[in-house]
Amino acid sequence: MPGSRHSDSCSEGKLTRILALAILCGMSDLTPELARLSPRQRLDLIEALWESLDDKDVPVTEAQRAELDRRIAGFEQDREQSISWDQLSAELRQRR
Repeated sequence: MPGSRHSDSCSEGKLTRILALAILCGMSDLTPELARLSPRQRLDLIEALWESLDDKDVPVTEAQRAELDRRIAGFEQDREQSISWDQLSAELRQRR
């Protein structure tokens, strides 16, 4: 992952090598290699894999789509009544 913000992150080359190994050997053969990665490196790998997917690659049922639409509508409605993080932070500091 280019420009990763984690000092112990997988390098892009390491991720590429792991993904190539997964394709060539099959996912079950990859388990020992993945076990050698740190938790942060595995999370970076998950993120890289997730980001590589297009919306059309992630199946969503009609019920899930309806729930997502409901949540987005609620977010948009709440956005009008929201305050910035700076405002909230200042308010919380005053309560101390």
